[in-house]
Amino acid sequence: MKFPMFVELEGKKAVVAGAGAVGSRRIRVLEEFGAEVVVVSPEISDSVKTLWQSGRVKWEKRAVEQRDLSGAFLVVAATDSREVNHQVGEWCAREGIFVNVADKKEECSFYFPGIARAGALTAGVTAGGTEHRLAAGAAEEIRKLFKE
Repeated sequence: MKFPMFVELEGKKAVVAGAGAVGSRRIRVLEEFGAEVVVVSPEISDSVKTLWQSGRVKWEKRAVEQRDLSGAFLVVAATDSREVNHQVGEWCAREGIFVNVADKKEECSFYFPGIARAGALTAGVTAGGTEHRLAAGAAEEIRKLFKE
């Protein structure tokens, strides 16, 4: 069972391997919370390209390597390769770096929550690394409550 914890990301290095649909969502959230996001991926989505072009994230246009994790506070492994995601998870486990392996909850040291924010209020919702739609739906309901 994972303990829900809020941490300061401002100025901390967050590495995201992969910039497809899942990686892109996580990149946007990490950047929004002030992390120094380094994207390592041969290709990036249009939304990530916009962040990169505006200087809000860094982009290494290649496959992830172990050296990319140096100095990272947290890492997201969200490539389209099970083998690469697993390898990134192993590197992080050895180095004591928090890691979210997008395609295998058992390899995560933290779950990426659904986020609801309004002013000073922030809520994070997870369903234990499963039931992503349930967590996303709960986060959406919280957003509606925040608007009221």
